[in-house]
Amino acid sequence: MQKGYLFMIGGGADSPLIFNKMIELAGGKEMARIAIIPSSELHSTSTIPDYEKYFITELNIAKQNIWTVPLLVDEDPDSISFNTENWKDNEAHKEIADKLIDYNIIFIAGGDQRKYIDALKNNKINSPLLSAVEAVYKKGGVIAGTSAGTNIICKHSIDGGKSQEALLNRVVIYKEDADDENKLVTLQGLGLVDDIIFDTHFEKRGRLGRLSDAVVLTGSKYGIGISERTAVILGPDMTMEVVGFGNILIVDLTNAKLKSEPKKQLHIREISVTLLTHGDKFNLLNQTIFPNTSKTSIINTPYFDANDYHISLNVFKEYETSQILINYMLDNEAKDVIALMDYDTKFEHGDISSFMRYVETNNTQAWFGKINVDENLDALDLYTGTNVLLDIIPIKYIREVKKQKHFNVALFGIEKDLQLVVYDNVASFPIVDAKVLVFDKNNQLIFRKGTDRFGRSYIQNIFKVGEEYTIKVKYDNEEKSFSFVFEPDMKGNCLL
Repeated sequence: MQKGYLFMIGGGADSPLIFNKMIELAGGKEMARIAIIPSSELHSTSTIPDYEKYFITELNIAKQNIWTVPLLVDEDPDSISFNTENWKDNEAHKEIADKLIDYNIIFIAGGDQRKYIDALKNNKINSPLLSAVEAVYKKGGVIAGTSAGTNIICKHSIDGGKSQEALLNRVVIYKEDADDENKLVTLQGLGLVDDIIFDTHFEKRGRLGRLSDAVVLTGSKYGIGISERTAVILGPDMTMEVVGFGNILIVDLTNAKLKSEPKKQLHIREISVTLLTHGDKFNLLNQTIFPNTSKTSIINTPYFDANDYHISLNVFKEYETSQILINYMLDNEAKDVIALMDYDTKFEHGDISSFMRYVETNNTQAWFGKINVDENLDALDLYTGTNVLLDIIPIKYIREVKKQKHFNVALFGIEKDLQLVVYDNVASFPIVDAKVLVFDKNNQLIFRKGTDRFGRSYIQNIFKVGEEYTIKVKYDNEEKSFSFVFEPDMKGNCLL
């Protein structure tokens, strides 16, 4: 289908930088003809006039070149879409659809994506209006959206839910299951692009977990998380370009290793993660990255040359995901770090949780630059990174009956080996030179080593599937012990 441009905005405050780029793709201010599609009657009488005024006064678009499509929803008896059978029959309001084809920018405002889908794709059948949107796209137009308007552009759409709930398999399908506003909700989108799922307000609302799970559930190839005041432009050749002030995260499951069974807590290894910022480009077909030309490579010479990190105790809090990638991976010597999901939220999910492991490989690349995104603002420190691997691993918290020690231990399987991380349970800093001992089923010591400066110990080539082992960790005259039966890619355990 693709001939024109998809212009996806991550929500947040409007930015002339972003909208001027959208208008540029349509031939400039004199050529741009913008049709705005609202999601509800309330939307059309509140937010939409603000957009009309913004396009006219801030962006200098002629008033006669802006049109708000009179598409409302079923809750309004006077709405043109009130009789949904008309949409299904592809007969109603053909004149509105015909008029839409004369515009070269279609802007789908934020709001409620369910209302958009119910009106534009009722009973999974394209309405005349959606067919007109597709026609504009095919002849080179710009299909733009912000927030909910971005989410619905792809074949499958995320409608709601939190990352924590998604990773614990609290998932529902729209109109088929009960929704409690926390569970991950998926629904059929408009279908303007396949194999990609978009998510918005990405960093502010900590949505890496729900995006990753949605990509798995829908069988998609890519998940693209878009920060507020940031846009992704997808061109006819499937090259993405980033415009704006925040970060874009791409999760690529092409070579990922799914370890969990359907409808079980997500366990997946080696998701490829790419971080993009203003001016970066990335081709989704051949996975070629084109960093902003003002950035320089830092893969062998980190810009700030950091050499330590703390264990993130809530990977889904605001902006935490990108900070881990930047501060502890791309511009750090750590190279292999873990981040827990809800340790500092009082274990609201009980003893069962998830954690993330980020790994830098020989193929990882990183760039940094001080970029003037907006000439009226100071330059921003912006990073680009590609080929960082992400593991999402289930973990169980194990509490000792006795008084809690001064350190915690996270251990998990990596194929036929184990990795262990020891960290301070107050400041969450890694503990160096904690003693790690492994005993076999006969209580014979088979491994002894101290943790490295990042609190890690790699235990390799000693385990046999199905046999019992005991690990003991000693530090500061205290000891933790854990017995287990080894299996490949063991789920995680956190000794508290």
